Amino acid sequence: MKIAVCIKQTPDTEARIRIGPEGIDEAGLTWIISPHDESAVEQALQLKERQGGHVTAIALGPGRVESAIREALAMGADSGLHLACDVMPHDAVVIARALAEAISPRAFDLVLTGEQSIDQAGSQVPQRLAVALRWPCVTAVESLQVVDGIVRARRPVEQEEEAVQFAVPGVVGINRRIGEPRYPSFRGIMQARRKTIEVVRVQLGAGPEMVQRLQIPAPKAAGQVQEFGSGIEREVANLLAGKAAA
Repeated sequence: MKIAVCIKQTPDTEARIRIGPEGIDEAGLTWIISPHDESAVEQALQLKERQGGHVTAIALGPGRVESAIREALAMGADSGLHLACDVMPHDAVVIARALAEAISPRAFDLVLTGEQSIDQAGSQVPQRLAVALRWPCVTAVESLQVVDGIVRARRPVEQEEEAVQFAVPGVVGINRRIGEPRYPSFRGIMQARRKTIEVVRVQLGAGPEMVQRLQIPAPKAAGQVQEFGSGIEREVANLLAGKAAA
């Protein structure tokens, strides 16, 4: 089975983000594979281990994303595909279109992605990618099996669990709660240096989304401690009323 895993490189969750004149100032940032995507890599590797196949890690973005592809290769992916562009697009329509154009001619049986990225958390790319490919799609997946070409997935819905199945090819969005990804071994890191990363230059075009402004959220105001006692309920009500009026 040929599996593609779409990964996004995002700033580390502990990084201090600075806004520059051209958007996010990338100087000094530490970059990681978005955790949901990292779990998608793990699921692809488990499927390959159970029934054989080939796993390709795909990343869209500038030159720095090759380090994310190398990390996926060190985990155990067989090859990489870098869809090279000058800047990382924010528009899910543009991203899905570029991924679909690369995936469509390569005859993959299954495409795994993270349910969402940790920087934008839009949860749009898996569905839009599936629409562009005209493939079935299921997201927020916390359990995944593929048996005889049939994908069986489970995902939480309200207070219950929903079971979904479809025949390959298809797109699956993985939630990181599905399980912890493996750490690259020393052997895997050494082997990753010899694995192939195909570089394809892509023209992204325009999309419907426009970013007008980026800003760091304002710091939270200091809290207040109220001692419990007679009349405390009135004081709390007055405080809440004042905040609502503001």
